[in-house]
Amino acid sequence: MRLDPLTLALLLCLQLTALALALTAITGWQRSSAMRWGLAGIWTQLGGWFAVLSIPWVGHPGSAAAYALTLASFACVLQGVQGWLGPRPLLRLAWILAPLAPLLVLLGPDASWARRGVPDLLVSLSLVLLATGLLWPSAGEWQRQRWRWVLALPIALLVLLTLWRAVLGFGPAAQYPVLRSGHPLALAILVLGNLSTVLGALALLAGWRGEAEAALREAARSDPLTGLANRRELERRALEMIQLARRHGDTLLALMIDLDHFKQVNDRHGHAQGDAALLLMAALLQQGARSGDCLARIGGEEFVVLLARSEVQGAQAFDQRLRTLQREQAPGALGFALDHSAGWTALRAEDRDVHDLLKRADAALYRAKSDGRGCLRGEP
Repeated sequence: MRLDPLTLALLLCLQLTALALALTAITGWQRSSAMRWGLAGIWTQLGGWFAVLSIPWVGHPGSAAAYALTLASFACVLQGVQGWLGPRPLLRLAWILAPLAPLLVLLGPDASWARRGVPDLLVSLSLVLLATGLLWPSAGEWQRQRWRWVLALPIALLVLLTLWRAVLGFGPAAQYPVLRSGHPLALAILVLGNLSTVLGALALLAGWRGEAEAALREAARSDPLTGLANRRELERRALEMIQLARRHGDTLLALMIDLDHFKQVNDRHGHAQGDAALLLMAALLQQGARSGDCLARIGGEEFVVLLARSEVQGAQAFDQRLRTLQREQAPGALGFALDHSAGWTALRAEDRDVHDLLKRADAALYRAKSDGRGCLRGEP
């Protein structure tokens, strides 16, 4: 097969179509917002190349559509990257650039700089924004994702080639390397476009996989209903807090909290309202806690709170804050009142792990229930 510009462009369109269909099938309908933006970028890029192929027949409108779809595809990919890596700089500018190039082609003066040079400069700038968004620092484990560099490298090369093409666009029209010509620069852009397409698809898959793995890790650590720590995560966090408290000679309190008459809530109002009560309770616990505290749901209507660097008064103050929040918010949010019983204990020198704390806190909780519920009791 003779790899002329038309053949390369057709192969690129075929490749984009296959990759877009494959990624759509692999990620399924429940894909994340970031992956949807990435797929939108591939489909939009495909439309841009079809517009390039249409230029010999439709002229300037085809060129305008090609620029518009190409720039929009870069903005879509950058929007998806933001969904994975956090806020990206100048994302809004990437969306502003998308309509500028086609407007110049359609409405600008009939000169090469307006219909070739400046639009290619805008494409180069959009590619620079995309590469910057990929390499811009991000928090946590995303900082170590190597797929960002895999995709950024061919984009950086495309920036150089597009800038070269833009410079030629300010000169005579005969010297401008249109993509359907046999100019070496046009061939290089097409070949690198094919490479970027493959690497871009691989990068999207890597990002989607990383997102899925992070979601699985989070699910393994959190309660599926409330989002608070589950029992396993409580044990891990408690071990860290116990070690830290002993290293610095600090105190550590554990509260075990149980919603009063929760079975009656389910019987009278239904399990949906019971779940709503648990969700509200989790939200109120978060409102009453400090940044260093640990909140967990360990089953049913039972919650655990670990209060770092807190004396006895800290347990009482937290309990009072929680009861105040319940009185203020539960009737309006649920249509009925919420109350709880609670027991607390403090870390002792002989405690081996969180289970020793929870055993005493549970005994204190039992005392609170025996004393009529709706109250806080300390360790025996």
